[in-house]
Amino acid sequence: MHLRIGLRALGMTAALLGTALGVVAPSQAANASPQAEAYVVSADALAGLVKVDPTPDSKFPPGGTQTVVGLNVGSIATDAALTATTGGDAKAGTASASATGDRLTLNVPLVGTLVVTGVKATCDAPAAPGAATGDGIIATAVFTPVAPAPPLPPLPPVTITITPGKNQAVTVQGLGAIVFNKQSTDKDGNLTVEAADVTLAGGQEVVLGYAMCGGAAPSSNAPMRHTR
Repeated sequence: MHLRIGLRALGMTAALLGTALGVVAPSQAANASPQAEAYVVSADALAGLVKVDPTPDSKFPPGGTQTVVGLNVGSIATDAALTATTGGDAKAGTASASATGDRLTLNVPLVGTLVVTGVKATCDAPAAPGAATGDGIIATAVFTPVAPAPPLPPLPPVTITITPGKNQAVTVQGLGAIVFNKQSTDKDGNLTVEAADVTLAGGQEVVLGYAMCGGAAPSSNAPMRHTR
């Protein structure tokens, strides 16, 4: 890297001075305080035909558990309990999130039905500069295409193979693309985990199992000691 030295050198910032001395700034910024969010399902697809706000939604702070028993919103339905939980310790700088659901059904008009079981997304963040970790799990996923017009016979259900590991992408003919255990980390070190991210053929997105968390540097509330 070439540095242009001139009159502006008199006003160089502390960050530039640190670089000249060989001190490199951290590649990631830090959260001012720990944070987390979890929900089991959200969707915005097919020009609003498939529309679900994050449900149930829990955020830290303040944290806690949110549960919905049974859901029938737009094209997404279940008779099972959906649970989202977040928590953390502001003083310690830690945070956690989890989202679980036994079964979810996604009915896509004119396309077919996707049924998933064993939905679970988790995220755990230690105090900064520790790295958050998490996992996204779908036990089974079966897609049944919509039946063609008679006299054509119905198409058989397709059992989707779920490969262990992060960011496992699968293309399902007629439905679109699914990324299982989708994970990403932002510039502040916040980890986002999605058990399944479904992108329909039209490009719209449905998220099944969402957990996000990020830690912060520990804080101290100890009183200051005065010396005479």
